[in-house]
Amino acid sequence: MGSRRPTINRRDALGLGAGALAFGVTRAGAMGLVDRPGELLALRRPGLARRDRIDVAATTRALDDALMAFTGAADPVAALGRYVFAEDRVALKVNALAAPGHPFHPALAWHLAGHIVKLGVPPDRIVIYDQYPTRMRRSGYRFVDRPGRVACVHHKMRGYVEREVHHPDGQRKLRWCRVLEEATAVLDLIVPKDHDLAGVTGALKNMAFGNVDHVPEFHRDIHHAIPWMYGQPEIRDKTRLIIADATRVTYDKGPQDQPKHRAVADAIMVGEDPVAMDWAVLELVNIERVKRRLAPIEKTQRPPSFLARATEMGLGAPFDRQRWRRIEGRGRSALWTPAHIDPSAILGRRSGP
Repeated sequence: MGSRRPTINRRDALGLGAGALAFGVTRAGAMGLVDRPGELLALRRPGLARRDRIDVAATTRALDDALMAFTGAADPVAALGRYVFAEDRVALKVNALAAPGHPFHPALAWHLAGHIVKLGVPPDRIVIYDQYPTRMRRSGYRFVDRPGRVACVHHKMRGYVEREVHHPDGQRKLRWCRVLEEATAVLDLIVPKDHDLAGVTGALKNMAFGNVDHVPEFHRDIHHAIPWMYGQPEIRDKTRLIIADATRVTYDKGPQDQPKHRAVADAIMVGEDPVAMDWAVLELVNIERVKRRLAPIEKTQRPPSFLARATEMGLGAPFDRQRWRRIEGRGRSALWTPAHIDPSAILGRRSGP
C-alpha cells in the first residue's frame, strides 16, 4: 500500500492545522490522550455507496486517503503508525448492530487489520470484535480465532473479566469483555445512526455499551451511562483513533437496521475526539432529516444530552471549539462548519443534575 500514489496531496493534509504536530500524534499522545481535540476530517467522494451496499474498492481507497489526509502521512500504513505500535495488542471495535444493511463494513475492518500487520504487529495480537454473534454474522463477519491469524470474534468467544466495575449509584455493575481488557490500543469503528433513546449513536456509545456484559439496565439513564462508561480507563486510555464508515446514514428509527430510513452520504470520517465525532454524526443525521422535513434530533424528545455531559467530563472539546475539515472528491481540504445543529437545544437541556 505504501507505494500507491496518494490522491490527497501533502499540502492539503497540512491544511488540517498545526494540531497535527509534525504530521501526526506523538507516541505519548497515542496513549489514551486526545492530542487534537475538536479536530475531525470528513472525506466525501460521490459513488462510494448505494443505499443497500458500498463499492468496496472505492471505499477502501477513500478510507486510505482520509487516514493520510488526517495525519499528513505519505501512506495509510504510516498514518496508522501514528497510533499503533509493534508491541501493541490491537482491538478493532466494530458496530454490527444494524445488520445486515448498515454495519461498519467488514471489508473495511479487515483492510485496517492488514495495515496494522504491516506495522509489525503479529496477526494473533489483532482482534476484530463486537458483542452479538448473530449481528456480526449477518453483517458478513466470519469468525476466526486461531494461532497466527488475525482474530474476528464476538464477546462470548473470549468471555468477560471477573473484576466488576461498580456504578456510582451503588446498585449497578458491569464487567468488561476480555478483548477490551487485554488490548493496549483500540480503534473505534462506527456508523452514523439515529438512536431511539440516545438521539444518535456513534463513537461514545459504540465503546461504552459495546464492551460490557449487559446493557439494558443502563438504558434508563443513558445520557449519564454513556459518558460514565467511556470515561473509565479501560476505554478512555486505550481508544486511539475513531473511524466512521459514513457511506450511509440511518436518519430515523435507529439503531436497528432501517432500510427505509437509510440514506447515502458517501463519506469517511476520521478523528481522535469522540465528542467531536458524535457532533459530526448528529450533523449527518440532521442533514438527512431536514431533507425529509423531519425535526432535527435535538428538537425531538430525545436530544443527545450525553454530549453535554461528555464535554463536562473532559472526554472531548466543547462545541464552540470544534475544528472540522472536509474534502470533496479529490479536492483540497476546507473548513466544515456544522449548519444543521442547534447546540443550545442540547447544552441547555442536559438531563439530570
